[in-house]
Amino acid sequence: MWVHYTDMVTALLQLPVAVAAWWTGCGPQDPAARPSRTSVVAFMLLLGGAALRLVAGVLLLAWGWEFAGPRLVFVVPALVVAATVYLVWLRPARKPPGEAPVRDRGRPARVAAVAGAVGVVFVTAVALLAGAGTAVVAGLAVLGVPALGWVYRRLRHDQADARAGRWRGAARAAVGVALVAAVAVGLSVASVLPARSSMTGGALGAVDTGGGSAAGHQHHGGISVTDLTGTDPTGTANGGDGPVRRFTLTAQETTLLLDSGMPVTAWTFNGDTPGPQLVVRQGELVEVTLVNRLPGVGVTVHWHGVDVPNAMDGVAGVTQDAVAPGASFVYRFRALRAGTYWYHSHEMSSVQVRRGLFGALVVMPGDAPSHDDTLDETALRHTWGGEDGVATLGLASGVQRRPVPAGRQVRLRLVNTDGDPATFTLTGAPVRVAAIDGADVHEPGVLPGVRILVGGGSRYDLVFTMPDGPVTLRADGPGIVYSPHGDAGPDRGTAVPAVLDPARYGSPAGTPFGTGSRFDRRFTLRLDERLGFYDGRPSVRYTLNDATFPDVPMLMVSEGDLVEVTYVNRTGQHHPMHLHGHHMLVLSRDGRATSGSPWWADTLDVGPGETYRVAFRADNPGVWMDHCHNLEHAASGMILHLGYAGVTSPFLIGSGTVNHPE
Repeated sequence: MWVHYTDMVTALLQLPVAVAAWWTGCGPQDPAARPSRTSVVAFMLLLGGAALRLVAGVLLLAWGWEFAGPRLVFVVPALVVAATVYLVWLRPARKPPGEAPVRDRGRPARVAAVAGAVGVVFVTAVALLAGAGTAVVAGLAVLGVPALGWVYRRLRHDQADARAGRWRGAARAAVGVALVAAVAVGLSVASVLPARSSMTGGALGAVDTGGGSAAGHQHHGGISVTDLTGTDPTGTANGGDGPVRRFTLTAQETTLLLDSGMPVTAWTFNGDTPGPQLVVRQGELVEVTLVNRLPGVGVTVHWHGVDVPNAMDGVAGVTQDAVAPGASFVYRFRALRAGTYWYHSHEMSSVQVRRGLFGALVVMPGDAPSHDDTLDETALRHTWGGEDGVATLGLASGVQRRPVPAGRQVRLRLVNTDGDPATFTLTGAPVRVAAIDGADVHEPGVLPGVRILVGGGSRYDLVFTMPDGPVTLRADGPGIVYSPHGDAGPDRGTAVPAVLDPARYGSPAGTPFGTGSRFDRRFTLRLDERLGFYDGRPSVRYTLNDATFPDVPMLMVSEGDLVEVTYVNRTGQHHPMHLHGHHMLVLSRDGRATSGSPWWADTLDVGPGETYRVAFRADNPGVWMDHCHNLEHAASGMILHLGYAGVTSPFLIGSGTVNHPE
């Protein structure tokens, strides 16, 4: 997707060119005079940039109109403006031989019109790059340019000595710098997020109904997310008694050592990272007490991939307030689905997850034998120190060795805690991919080895029988070697397996809905990126339908609706889209229906240029986040919410509150 970035950078560079063209175009022009060098350069850059963007738009047609359309719709007016600049302004007027130049009194008006057109292009570009609100500020700032141009021309034609001329030149330069600074400050101020706002009211109350009713069947009219605890009036959770599994997670700062000897000042659960693996049985009631002993920051626990009741989802500012230092909070939910899940903080998650506040949650099948000889291991991949940091499995950045007797069954649960996709490769034994995001794969085929691109937040389960020789697991750097005696090194002579395609793996099976179903709501989410300001800082803004949080409308549904969502990734990056509280059935990728096992996901990695159609049943009332699980992208705006009609949240987010979910 290099074409996408070429287009984005070209659009950014055209903004100062448009300002220069407007500045030099203000005021009367002599029709017989040659245009200034600045005018010619500005024109050529404007025309060249528009032509380059036109080429980029045509190349993007290979991905479809969703990718090329927004560029072409903007570029064509830019080319028209550039051509008009040439015809009205830069092309010297012709006069009969021997006649003196005649001032064209209509030309200033035409030049002013061209300048205005260039200004429209400028403001439109700002709207595309930084949003409508920012464009208003930019437009107000740019309105001062004609007046400044008029002053410039007046000063230019006044009679004065050389010293005054130099002074006026310096003054004009200072005015230009001040104008640029004013525009930059205006853009920055306009992008500052509200200090206090609600997910379900006020300025954030805009909704997208997906073609359905805004009200719908309000079975939960006026109910608060705090009431959606999954318990009946007697306090029984999720309709039934049963064993209760109780855990305590204490968030605290700890200094840990990686296997390389590198010290890490981590935020941990129970003094370790990953935090303790919580193992429960399907159907059990899970009760987790969170205690916060972190210095000066709040914390929550989100149960990633578990369809918990909304009040237990653990998102600061949406389903609860962040747990303050010294305070505690109790999460209660029933483990209804067996599978591999994980938990992590959802308060300042882009910071807290990176610093170590995460762990694994494994829900064993209800009919699993009490004593099973299977080696069941969870491998959580994490990067310490950001994108260029140290990748680990657990706390090991190198190769670990495990003794496993030949003939023993092994189940590896792979978890990617990072935002970028990670490639897990297993060689040395025939293997099956047993589950994706906690959902079993139907009739998984045997593979001689496997390479899986695991998106941020996703999980894959592998099963194999231990052979006589070593089995090697690699995760883009760190690895584990399993061998009968535990002393074997990684096998470097094995061919690299093909990358698994989950849309084609396994065998088809019946699903409760599919591509031919009648959907009550249909939504399209276009994932894009813009250069601009976000919350007062220069930033790459990650957008949903050309807007960033909190300006992205809430997707509104009613309980029982069958919902279809189309994700269109118009960027050059991966976006693992994570819908809380629901599992999505993947229907198609790039217009081609899935043909393998039903592919259920709670975190779907949408790659560059890809388009996915997914569906889910709206059967878990609440207000749910749907966001990119590259948490840096979420912190730069790629967040929206799924709301059920009639459900409200009393919690607030923003710099003036205790809640900062990303």
